[in-house]
Amino acid sequence: MLALGQKANATSITLDTTDTELCEVQVTIGPEAPNGPIHRFTDIDTDDRYTFQTNKLCNRRSVGGEACTGDYTEWACCEAKDGEDITCRVP
Repeated sequence: MLALGQKANATSITLDTTDTELCEVQVTIGPEAPNGPIHRFTDIDTDDRYTFQTNKLCNRRSVGGEACTGDYTEWACCEAKDGEDITCRVP
């Protein structure tokens, strides 16, 4: 609950990639990330951006370029301070 005169600090993390030669990116968000529900993104273009209202985001990508092999990189995590908007790059 906010008191009068108090400003809410929205925090967001935007997922960004410059590599279009990938099959899938997996994302988890929240304080327990990388544990938690996995959001899957496929057919990603270089201008695609995904923004999440969260303080912590972890992501990993498929290994093998555009071929889905079922193997993934290790989780890479980004954390934002309250009220901060940051960009997290896909490894």
